[in-house]
Amino acid sequence: MKKRLDRWMDRMPMPVLPPDVRKRVFNEYILGYGHTAAKDESIRCLLCKTPTCMDSCPVNSRIPEWIETIQKENVLKGYEILRERNPFSSVCGRVCPQERLCESTCILLRRKDGESVAIGGLERFIADNVRMSGVQWVDKKEFEDTGKKVAIIGGGPAGLAAAYFLAKKGHRVTIFEALPYLGGVMRYGIPEPRLPREALDWDINLILNLGVDVKTNTVVGEDISIEQIRQMYDAVFIAVGSGRGKKLNIPGADLKGSYSAIGFLMKVNTGELHPLLVPDRKVEMPQNKKVVVVGGGFTAVDCALVAVRLGNEVEIVYRRTKESSSAREDEWEMLEEEGVKMNWLTQPVEVVGDEEGRVKSLKCIKLKLIEEEGKRPKVEPIEGSEFEIPCDVVIFAVGQGDNPIAYKDLEGLNIDKWNNLSTVDEEFRTNVEGVWAGGDVVNGGDLVVTAIRHAQIAAKSIHKYLMTGKWEYKSKE
Repeated sequence: MKKRLDRWMDRMPMPVLPPDVRKRVFNEYILGYGHTAAKDESIRCLLCKTPTCMDSCPVNSRIPEWIETIQKENVLKGYEILRERNPFSSVCGRVCPQERLCESTCILLRRKDGESVAIGGLERFIADNVRMSGVQWVDKKEFEDTGKKVAIIGGGPAGLAAAYFLAKKGHRVTIFEALPYLGGVMRYGIPEPRLPREALDWDINLILNLGVDVKTNTVVGEDISIEQIRQMYDAVFIAVGSGRGKKLNIPGADLKGSYSAIGFLMKVNTGELHPLLVPDRKVEMPQNKKVVVVGGGFTAVDCALVAVRLGNEVEIVYRRTKESSSAREDEWEMLEEEGVKMNWLTQPVEVVGDEEGRVKSLKCIKLKLIEEEGKRPKVEPIEGSEFEIPCDVVIFAVGQGDNPIAYKDLEGLNIDKWNNLSTVDEEFRTNVEGVWAGGDVVNGGDLVVTAIRHAQIAAKSIHKYLMTGKWEYKSKE
């Protein structure tokens, strides 16, 4: 028996394109498991009776149950189990930081030198296997038609997931989306090498196949007011995100060649910009240039890998350390393999321009960590450590700004000092009857799977309200 347990310690590696190949193409660079590797990896799972991995998954996915379907070679059943709680397995299997969520509590980690089961890779395997098999997947509705109408403002992960859960309950759902395409951050913010569009579109189309109506290029707050929508629908779910581009408030941040991350990624991903999200007047795609990306999260990684694939020399500047960044260790390693230079503990202080008003360099200062007992270390500038990085383009991946245009005129609505709707209760009800909110508009910016969790809870609350007429907003005060 000991020999068998030792075999379970060896996690099946996911194949990855070599650096000299992946840096030249926009194809997905992590290739995913084949059938044999997926089954071998699934057999490592102990199918725990009390699975800690479920508790650390935001959507509480029934992980051991769908992993067992891979062992038994019945991935259609596995997909059915996955979709009970998450309509975006193709996405989450790729972009979720599983190492900090479900995989972080895998019981195999308790063994000496143990590695967790590759839960994310197996989730992706099931979704991709069903999609590429040619199966015409149809989700089952719990009720055919309740006659109730729900408006969803925003077609990103929270809005689409809410539409899915509500349509399955038999409600008539309409999504109002300001941009030309559905997907939100999944389409506009995550590049093709990390999330192929055929996988994203598969997930979205299955939701629309439930009869969900969509009104794109419709800006709530301009083309139609939220009050008008409230008169037309029995419930409203606000899921507009918080994706307006931001830059650091430093001199030169508005020079030509200085972009917000969302402006750069939106231009790369769709070839278009939208004034609701992008403060940049114009974004030019740099090629054979020197590009500096400011930031240390997933978005900074995305900007860097795209800039490399456009043929640029790329550096990253981050005010803290690699260990404290929110991006994955393996992503930093892959960027380094592709030639990206890292500048940790480095703070930009000015974007320097030339006579024509274009970016010439990024002036920075080095920082040092100051340890504080029981607290996160602070950073302080090192006197006399200023230096400049010559560059043609600076991309700021430093967070997201508010975008309250859809709901700012709703009378009586509690809006916090960041223009978000963080005052929702535990079921994501706002203080206005019949109005819910979820996703980044509530928390200011988080994971795709967090937005899906919000939608999961809010949809259950909306369904209860539509069926009973009872409104029970519980203030946090």
